Amino acid sequence: MSESSTPARKLVLSTLLETDHYESLIKDLTCTKCNRYMKPPIYLCIDGHSICGPCYEKSYECHVCKKEFALIRPQVLESLANKVLFPCTNKGCPKHANLPALEQHTAHCQYRIINCFMSRVYGDCQWEGRAGEWMGHCFSDHKTKVTELPFITVKDKWNGKRKEPVLNYFLLKCYDKIFNVYQIYDKRGRMMWTVLVNEDQADRFYFEVDIFLPNFPSKRIIYRRPCKCEKDADFLEHTQNIYIPIENIFSMLDESESMNFTVRIGEVENLPLQDTPSASESLILLNDEAKEN
Repeated sequence: MSESSTPARKLVLSTLLETDHYESLIKDLTCTKCNRYMKPPIYLCIDGHSICGPCYEKSYECHVCKKEFALIRPQVLESLANKVLFPCTNKGCPKHANLPALEQHTAHCQYRIINCFMSRVYGDCQWEGRAGEWMGHCFSDHKTKVTELPFITVKDKWNGKRKEPVLNYFLLKCYDKIFNVYQIYDKRGRMMWTVLVNEDQADRFYFEVDIFLPNFPSKRIIYRRPCKCEKDADFLEHTQNIYIPIENIFSMLDESESMNFTVRIGEVENLPLQDTPSASESLILLNDEAKEN
């Protein structure tokens, strides 16, 4: 099929998805008890009323007619549920997809309603709106916590009485991605940094934490680690985060008892590599032949 026919196919599909007939089909594939899209397994009562698997597991009779459930499953209905392109439930979103793809999309849909994450860390923001509008809000109302540069430099006064584990949270918009920077004081008495990016191939990027004392260039700590995907549920336990014992942090506080650090983002493919040491620069030779020479 020629490429010129592709826009026409998309137009036909878009028109079909907006018809009353297609809306009726979606309604038939929506559980009338929980009002969620049904995916196999789907169950029927003896009068033919359908119910989704999760609702079936919590029910002992049909919620419509109060009769018992049948022993058979609706194969045609389950087949349709596997093939139909369901609309995203977030208002205004044009996305249509099969259920597995839609479940992945919904969790990150730019039309979903969220609260400002800054309020969870700093507790001073009441914003609520679409996820896709959040960055604009942050650049407008949280200017000291966001940047469009691939780095951010921070001077943060140490507060030993603070109980919240997340000390700071920043957003860096660079490389056409959004990088979420977390600074955390964990339960093991360590300072931890990690960076999440809205990119499945997160290891394409790395981050550096550069802790320094102004006017003391000899006192400096630099760590480099790979970024992680924001879909990674266990990112707080990841071995590739940066962990520093808190006693090391105390030794890097300035005269105002503040910690000064810079977080930098870079692309791995552009990372400068160190030169391989020459033979004369080698400190130890492990094989017997080298020892004999």
